[in-house]
Amino acid sequence: MRCPHCGEKRTAVLRTVYRGLSAYRHRRCLSCKIRFSTRERQVRWNQVDRKWPGRSPSRRQWRKLRVLGVRSKCENESCGKDPSQAGVRRHVDHIVPARLIRRLELGNPDLRENLQSLCGTCHGCKLQADHKLCLGDKLGYLEILRRQGFNMGRVDRALALYGL
Repeated sequence: MRCPHCGEKRTAVLRTVYRGLSAYRHRRCLSCKIRFSTRERQVRWNQVDRKWPGRSPSRRQWRKLRVLGVRSKCENESCGKDPSQAGVRRHVDHIVPARLIRRLELGNPDLRENLQSLCGTCHGCKLQADHKLCLGDKLGYLEILRRQGFNMGRVDRALALYGL
């Protein structure tokens, strides 16, 4: 919290009092030593508008492509699980993360060249790699995928499709 008197960010909490849904914090500025109080309330997520940044994407094409992807085997070369086996969950995943494509405004993330069918286990590993790519660590992304046995030729084609 900023000090209302000097604007310093460094403040110390002296005491916290909870009343109902609010928390009252008594603070002291570490720069000018003046005491002040703040009131903090919980955020209720049902009252927050959740919207896509920009125009909301059309999901019609995604539904059609997802049905085609769910019917195929796990495309991880080292796994190859068949979705008809009991206990195997099927996922359709974007090779290049859709959130990254939307953030960089590189086009449509739901192209068939960017989709792959994965089992639940492989999808969990792929999410770790996606996080690295979204943080800008392309080498870490490729290393995780190579170690887990993904088709690197297909990954390179998808990255080239979006110019990454």
